[in-house]
Amino acid sequence: MAVAGCGDGDSTETGATEQFTQGGVSMEPTVKAGQVVTARTVTGTYEARRGDVVLFRSPGDLWGDRQAPLLKRVVAAGGETIACCDTSGKVTVDGKPLAEPYVTEDASLDEPPNPNYCGPRRFAAVTVPADSVFLMGDSRARSNDSRCAGPVPVSSVFAVMVD
Repeated sequence: MAVAGCGDGDSTETGATEQFTQGGVSMEPTVKAGQVVTARTVTGTYEARRGDVVLFRSPGDLWGDRQAPLLKRVVAAGGETIACCDTSGKVTVDGKPLAEPYVTEDASLDEPPNPNYCGPRRFAAVTVPADSVFLMGDSRARSNDSRCAGPVPVSSVFAVMVD
């Protein structure tokens, strides 16, 4: 199955895993456009873990097509407060800066926050609602994510990428 913004792909179900082809650039360099990833299907309710790369279906509104799977990284979970940026330009969760070695193409610090456009790195503090996750792409300069589209209900998450 193709993942958001993605080209065509095939879905192969083998028990608890499924394969997806990433078509967009929002998760580079972790997942490149055209790369096939294997994901473990969520059974029951997804238990959010910071750092997970998840597949989810759009809850609507700013996330777009409700049918196309999207691929993003969990950066904060329900009850946590996320913001950007601290004095060194890092994303913070509950006031502590995150180490994010997977982010190699960050968004601009100079651009002011804009809730309608995910280009700027800076965004106001958001307390993630219970049973929701705050998702961001690894290529922050080229990702539409929770910075502008808001947190996603965990019920929208249907798979977690495996190594």
